[in-house]
Amino acid sequence: MQKMRASLFVLSVSGLVSACSTTPPPPPPLAVSEITGKTCTDKPDLTKAIAMTPKRKAQWHSIATDVDAMSPCLNLEGKPSNYVLYTLPAAPSNHTLTIGGAYEVLRILGPLVSVLNADGQPIRTFTADRFANVGNTFGVQFRPSDDARFVLVQTNPQSAGVEVKAFETQLISQTNYSYNPYNYGSTAYTTQYGREGATVRKFSHEGVVSVTIQAVAGKIGLPNEK
Repeated sequence: MQKMRASLFVLSVSGLVSACSTTPPPPPPLAVSEITGKTCTDKPDLTKAIAMTPKRKAQWHSIATDVDAMSPCLNLEGKPSNYVLYTLPAAPSNHTLTIGGAYEVLRILGPLVSVLNADGQPIRTFTADRFANVGNTFGVQFRPSDDARFVLVQTNPQSAGVEVKAFETQLISQTNYSYNPYNYGSTAYTTQYGREGATVRKFSHEGVVSVTIQAVAGKIGLPNEK
């Protein structure tokens, strides 16, 4: 069991205020502690890497990648591990990366992060003590070297299923709908409220990989761009 310091999370929910009954939202997904029924490889497929460079010029960019039962997996010391591979932009050392597993209601994707060269060989691997709460992500922050070409995010078989307890302050943003008799439709309004308390999540083989990339100078992949 692991414990984490207090954090602030922003959640968004929606509700419907009317005389009619509504279908309740589906329950949040549970943690996946084992990977079964999949054929894994020994090396990641470099041709399937997701580009970190945005389509439009920008100084920073965020990516959220779902990891699920259809995601590819690697053999990691005899155990299966889901993975996502990203391609770094040009001039890699001109960027700061925040990358890891996004916090969900009941789970966190338990990440392992490695930096690969052009041949797909690891040149940097982050140990467990480097991972920490970074906003809504359990991950690492770093600047890649100029010989880096890819970032590999794998799920950690050692932590999958392990409980994580934390005390959090949550800011809840709720969108509600009320009946409008003037147009026979509905009117939307938003309310916000805070909530504090202990939470329990589990590390998971499935979830969301969160990536934030920021250019130190210029734009992403364009260090000389104004």
